[in-house]
Amino acid sequence: MAAKYFTIGSVATIVHHRGPTTLPGHPPAPAAGATVLCVHDVAGNGNVFAGVLDALADSHRPIAFDLPAHGRSGGLDSLGAIDAMAAHMKDLADRLQLTSPVLLGDGMGAAVALEAAATWPDWPAAVVVCGGAATSMAPDPAVIDQLRSVTAGRARRQFDTTGYAPDTARAVYERAFGEWMKTDPRATVGDLEALAAWAGPDLAAVRAPVVVVIGEHEPAEARTAAESLAATAAHSRVVELPGAGRRGVVEQPQALAALVAEVAA
Repeated sequence: MAAKYFTIGSVATIVHHRGPTTLPGHPPAPAAGATVLCVHDVAGNGNVFAGVLDALADSHRPIAFDLPAHGRSGGLDSLGAIDAMAAHMKDLADRLQLTSPVLLGDGMGAAVALEAAATWPDWPAAVVVCGGAATSMAPDPAVIDQLRSVTAGRARRQFDTTGYAPDTARAVYERAFGEWMKTDPRATVGDLEALAAWAGPDLAAVRAPVVVVIGEHEPAEARTAAESLAATAAHSRVVELPGAGRRGVVEQPQALAALVAEVAA
């Protein structure tokens, strides 16, 4: 997977991309299709989108990145606020000269994408949100407390195996676990605190089309929440991702990429 660093603010931010290599400090090469900018979930990193980037590479310009303190980007702590994450993403996009991208946000990344679309309504061409994006973003306080115990050395980290389709292959869990281990639990606590404090975007300010992706195996309440979100934002619709639960980015990356390509067309 091609990757290169860019300093955003004072943080070395790694960018994952496809296509020809370019000189150090230069953006990834342009492509004929749309630019797709991917934003990861709590405790994630841009490499979780590897399958999506692979599937989009022939016809589009897919790009993902690691937020500060995640994966291989610099920093020890999460930015701690969804608007700060959105601003970091926008600064990175400006550095990479990305205009009118399709934003693909997974979980917390969906909150970041929607916040960006509301803050800079003329910037994205479209927004695709997945990973339980329509359900309540407020994390369980008990989960935050458990992670605080981890950072204090009083408990062990616990990999979350919920939200997957019932027939998910072991290899999918192994890959998700491997990516999850790349982010320090201190950053995960900051992510969850950011979601707990987030009031949500002003969806009335979002001008770009919004596609809310719901996994085939997500519960009925998630589907109801997705329909409610789509009804709130203009030019929005709900699309089902076959064979997926809430973790469609790693469960069904090719199918998710096909959906994104359709939105980008």
